[in-house]
Amino acid sequence: MGNTRRSVEDRYRHGELDFEAAVREVTGADVDREFFARIVHGLSVKDPAGLALSEHDAALLTDGGFVTDPAAATAARVDRDIRMQDLVHRSLSVADAAERLGVTTARVRQRLTDGTLWAFTSGRRRLLPPAQFTAAGAVPFLDQVLPLLSKELHPLTVQALLTQPQPSLTVEGRSVSIVAWLTGSAGTASDIEQAADVITAADWESA
Repeated sequence: MGNTRRSVEDRYRHGELDFEAAVREVTGADVDREFFARIVHGLSVKDPAGLALSEHDAALLTDGGFVTDPAAATAARVDRDIRMQDLVHRSLSVADAAERLGVTTARVRQRLTDGTLWAFTSGRRRLLPPAQFTAAGAVPFLDQVLPLLSKELHPLTVQALLTQPQPSLTVEGRSVSIVAWLTGSAGTASDIEQAADVITAADWESA
């Protein structure tokens, strides 16, 4: 049986993949040794507050019955860090966003100020996640609902909110994401309101 028929976990257990290669294959993220060094440093912190899980991660562990499992808590932190690095790598700079939208960087910054574009800070950079863009510009009508997003939401939470299927948004009986909903809509007041309701509910749940 060739390696292509065996799971990544099985190949890792048998020493055919090192940990870094296994993570890359599973996640598709471009993780490097410096990234893993930061994870090791984070796990070595003795201050319990420094290792505290986010409320979202803690809830996932609770639902899965892993509250007292240190390995599960560590896995949750590593998974969160990998997803965050992947989001950083795929996000656009202000200059990249300006080019994608065909506007000036000043216009992009203005839209960030009024909330019709969404960005997060990584180091000294402001990065705009890719969920709000198409290959040729911006997701249609998204600028009408983005201002409703709470500034307190974590970037991964916002990314998931925009890209994961939402039970209240259905097309032919199938749940779709806010981005897919708006891309396929005619931009009617009802369409916009339904997408806005999803964001408002998420803000309420996070309060």
